[in-house]
Amino acid sequence: STPTNKNSNKRKKSCTRFTDRNKKQKNTEAVKKCTDEGHFEILKPVLSADTPPLSFFSSQEKHFPPLLATVSRPLSESSTPTNKNSNKRKKSRARFTDRNKKQKNREAVKKYTKENPKLNKECVKRYNKKKPEVHKECVKRCRKKKLEIMMESVNTNTVLNDSVMSESINTSQNTVLNDRERAVLPWKKLENSAFHYNPDISYETNAYVSIGSMSLECTHCHALKWKGESPGLCCCSGKVKLEPLLEPPQPLYDLLTGTEDRSKEFLSNIRSYNSAFQMTSFGAQIVSEGNFMPTFKIQGQCYHLAGSLMPLPESQPRFLQIYFMGDETLEINQRCNNFPHIQPDIVHDLQFMLHQHNSYIQSFKSAMEKQTSDNYKVIINADKRPVQEHAGRFNSPSTNEVAILIVGQQFEKRDIVLESRNDGLKRVSELHRAYDALQYPLLYPRGEDGYCINIPQYDPKSSQFHSKNTVSAIEFYAYRLMIRRNEENHLHLFKNLSNQYWVDVYAKAETERLNWYRNNQKTLRADNYNELKDALEKDGHVQNVGQMVVLPATFTGGPRYMHERMQDAMTYVRKFGRPDLFVTFTCNPKWSEVSDYLFPGQQSHDRHDIVCRVFRLKVNSLMKLIVKGQVFGTVICHMYSFEWQKRGLPHVHILLWLEKKLSPNEIDSIIRAEIPDPSSDPILHNIIVKNMIHGPCGALNRSSPCMKDRKCSKRYPRGFTSVTKTGDDGYPTYMRRSPEEGGLSVQIKVRGGMVTIDNRWVVPYCPLLSRVFNAHINVEFCNSVKSIKYLCKYINKGSDQAAFALKNERDEIERYQVGRYISTSEAIFRIFAFNIHSRSPAVEQLSVHLENGQRVYFNERNVADRISNPPNTTLTAFFKLCQIDDFAKTLLYHEVPTYYTWRDNCFHRRKQGSVVPQYPGIRQSNALGRVYTVHPHHSECYHLRLLLHKIRGPTCFQDLKIANGVRCDTFQATCRALGMLEDDNHWHETMTDAAISESPAMMRDLFVIIIGFCHISDPLLLWEKHKDKLTEDIFFELRQRFPDIPVQQDDRVYCKGLICIENKLFSLTSKTLAQFGFPPLQRDPLQLLESEYLRETSYNVEESRKFVEENEGKLASEQGIAYLDILKSVDQREGKLFFLDAPGGTGKTFLINLILAKMRSNKQIAVAVASSGIAATLLEGGRTAHAAFKLPLNLGFSESPTCNIKKGTAVAKVLTDASIIIWDECTMSHKGGLDALDRTLRDRGSSWEV
Repeated sequence: STPTNKNSNKRKKSCTRFTDRNKKQKNTEAVKKCTDEGHFEILKPVLSADTPPLSFFSSQEKHFPPLLATVSRPLSESSTPTNKNSNKRKKSRARFTDRNKKQKNREAVKKYTKENPKLNKECVKRYNKKKPEVHKECVKRCRKKKLEIMMESVNTNTVLNDSVMSESINTSQNTVLNDRERAVLPWKKLENSAFHYNPDISYETNAYVSIGSMSLECTHCHALKWKGESPGLCCCSGKVKLEPLLEPPQPLYDLLTGTEDRSKEFLSNIRSYNSAFQMTSFGAQIVSEGNFMPTFKIQGQCYHLAGSLMPLPESQPRFLQIYFMGDETLEINQRCNNFPHIQPDIVHDLQFMLHQHNSYIQSFKSAMEKQTSDNYKVIINADKRPVQEHAGRFNSPSTNEVAILIVGQQFEKRDIVLESRNDGLKRVSELHRAYDALQYPLLYPRGEDGYCINIPQYDPKSSQFHSKNTVSAIEFYAYRLMIRRNEENHLHLFKNLSNQYWVDVYAKAETERLNWYRNNQKTLRADNYNELKDALEKDGHVQNVGQMVVLPATFTGGPRYMHERMQDAMTYVRKFGRPDLFVTFTCNPKWSEVSDYLFPGQQSHDRHDIVCRVFRLKVNSLMKLIVKGQVFGTVICHMYSFEWQKRGLPHVHILLWLEKKLSPNEIDSIIRAEIPDPSSDPILHNIIVKNMIHGPCGALNRSSPCMKDRKCSKRYPRGFTSVTKTGDDGYPTYMRRSPEEGGLSVQIKVRGGMVTIDNRWVVPYCPLLSRVFNAHINVEFCNSVKSIKYLCKYINKGSDQAAFALKNERDEIERYQVGRYISTSEAIFRIFAFNIHSRSPAVEQLSVHLENGQRVYFNERNVADRISNPPNTTLTAFFKLCQIDDFAKTLLYHEVPTYYTWRDNCFHRRKQGSVVPQYPGIRQSNALGRVYTVHPHHSECYHLRLLLHKIRGPTCFQDLKIANGVRCDTFQATCRALGMLEDDNHWHETMTDAAISESPAMMRDLFVIIIGFCHISDPLLLWEKHKDKLTEDIFFELRQRFPDIPVQQDDRVYCKGLICIENKLFSLTSKTLAQFGFPPLQRDPLQLLESEYLRETSYNVEESRKFVEENEGKLASEQGIAYLDILKSVDQREGKLFFLDAPGGTGKTFLINLILAKMRSNKQIAVAVASSGIAATLLEGGRTAHAAFKLPLNLGFSESPTCNIKKGTAVAKVLTDASIIIWDECTMSHKGGLDALDRTLRDRGSSWEV
């Protein structure tokens, strides 16, 4: 810092940069520049362990001059002398050459650490807290390079915390050593590698599937992103520019970031603390799944309500009214009375903070103090901005945020108008800027503005805001979700309150979009072109023409949208056949990519933003591995859809169509359902045990989410199988060897105890995918699944919906909005505008309509233009294409999208794809066309669709009426002339075509139309050929409800299907199936399909027999006597009544369950009931007597009570076929219940044979 020549003005000028006045600032800037350029990479492991950030050293120069000299200038400059002729400069710079730079830095750090241990540790603690991602990355790198140091630290920690650390330390140590000792091989060839899994290959470290780290920085808003994320994810490539949120004031910030008990108590009850201070009420139906709920979930609409400023006389203050009670102690007491479990001292501190910093509270007080009258109104303008601020800036509101409403003054609908005293509640507009701040005062303690509709977009090129283009709610909150360098986003620190907030704001954003559809119903109408033209030619009014258009298929997640996707899936089935693999990929919240970016003290369910972003990147990597990497071979078609579990974790369902179909011998190569050997493959063993074990459920865990009617809805545990077996229907039965055959078992912890799990509990998996992604990835071979449309419908079913009734059943928007469920994970996923559905190849929907029968969208302004120039449809454009393109004349209608693209209401030749032989200007893609289906009830349009699949290259509608050179009058006549209607073949083709895409219920309706109105020659043959498809839903529902029953599509299933058809047929034609040649129906078999009967016949015979064999020998002498007497009476049909009495704890329940198992092992019906629900749970298959026997509720008021059981029902059939009825604790039941059952069974007018 001293010039070599005092007489040199040039040297003096250059040295002014290093004066004492600005030396510290320049040092800090130099350190930051060097750090950003990666010059201090070698210091990171050391810093993460013992030292503060580099920026701290510049402020501690007197303690650390060697390091300060190093970081004062960028290394690129310090390594090169500025004056080659200056020996003195060369000598001073020699210390910083590349040869000894690393050594000097280390020595300086070591010296400083040793001399200032206390100060250093405090700095390290503060740095780790503010930069957790850097700290974790450094620790991870240090652990990898310095294994011996890590092991020494582990041993030291073990001595200090032996009881807590022993088990985890041993596991970690063994895993690390095993991984290091194993000679891993690189993953070189991806193609078909799933068929050749090798435990020695390091699949998980391959760069092809790595998502990297969140280290890329947006050039516009400085948001941190992963390399696979889109540039516009954070700020729409610079179009969104918002002011950063200020750090929360004290003591709120300390409560959010502290580690003491006070902070933990605050964070665990943070929603209650926010509710104690919120100024509006939160309206929504909150969904709780019971037990642990790591997300926030609502059902239906979400809204905020605001009351008056002052309470009515004799009413307790609520919400905003509490702020104006006038006494600090009264305010605290009122809030603590409303929420008894919150701490008064924390309430006191937060209350003082809000009164001091919140602009809305200050403005309300200021406005109220100026009023002399007790009757006034206060308004919060929806679009008010701080005075003298740019239009794009939205800082904390100024102190004058509210105004007194003058009588007669006009205000916007979105403005919030609060009366001084009123008992009503007013809904706060979702588009009001104060919507967030009033509901979440802890998130916005200064009253910062939230989203409103007039936030302008920013043009990064001109550096100006555009008033015409505004920021949407989705764009606004996506910006707020991101993490930015050197900017702490405190919205992510509020745990459960943050979860609620993101659900709330997404519901607001979706409501904004739905309101647009609703508000445009009055101007946007649709009708057939010819009907519109006729109506207006007769001087009709536009308002009286057309039908409402609500919630179209373009609304992502709506019912029409999901139906379109399901139809696309069936198009793939029609083209490529059944899919080969069905993959379900569930997010693992313990991924290092998630945990590395959590703030201290957070868990994955506190940061759904990180979970969603990482999972989406993982799914992209999975699809890249499968489609481009071809680990299963060439994939010709795929489709996937995102869903969310009831407890919040996202998962994705994937269907894959492979070019080379899998043979039965190849299934075991890619799909396993066994626990891996820990000695030969310890990594995969740990992954499978942690991620691919179902439950356990059943007797091991009755509270498992999969339990329905005391049985596992997923049919676990499965049976042992020595080899994999495939069938004509359903998934294969995968190999699951028993311990006697060499199968493995493991001990896992369930509800505080250890249980043994074997191969029966393993979910089928692919070893390669599980190894790569370390998550729950269920892989199933589905080419043998018969009901494939249910598989396609399952992955396109969309989000959960509630069942309800509406006054206006035609209001699709209300039906969707009221019935939807929104969880935090889904809300954030949708705020980021991630696609919830993807498919390849593309499917182009092709319209079909009669001449001038296309749908026309119009309003009052453009109706005349629509009449004179109706827009093209894909069908009319196809006709025009055939008039000018010779190649198009060789195509059928549904083949056009393969060679042409639909753009600007016209078909254009594709510019990409493979060249078609003999047509050098034509290129072929893998895109498919799907012609919309038409109901046979629309006869002409239906036959037009048949002709479009038959005749190539028509140039107009009239060309489709030409058959053998003769023009026919109708399309139906053309079909008949072409021989398409000579016999019933076209009806068989119609049913076959419908079976691919339509539900069985719709197929039954189609069947009724065909046999009732289309004069089919052999209806019975049509039934026999398609009866499996017509009753598929009945069979599918039966198997889903009772998975343990080996049900077949037999006469019982067909009978129920025919009854459904006959009911529909009779309602339309007043005819029965017998009049069409069908044999008379026996409706009694329906009883055998009802849940009551199937419930008593669905017990696992093998398990019951095993239970009997294991426990018969354990009976005491008196128990054995009762056991044999009862079974003898049942076998000989003696019809005796037994009364079993014994003291508590002597084994009555054990004996009863053994009798039940014995009866069920012989496939006999044994009805078990009890007087109470608790007692019923002790019996296998037990229920309360009221539920089983339909006992009346008013037993004490009826002289002759009877059971509410009708003749011919399934319950009656159960009692008729029952071999024994066991009523536990019958003495605790009302005497009238026994009389009612006895009277019902003795009913001589009954047809029962009791």
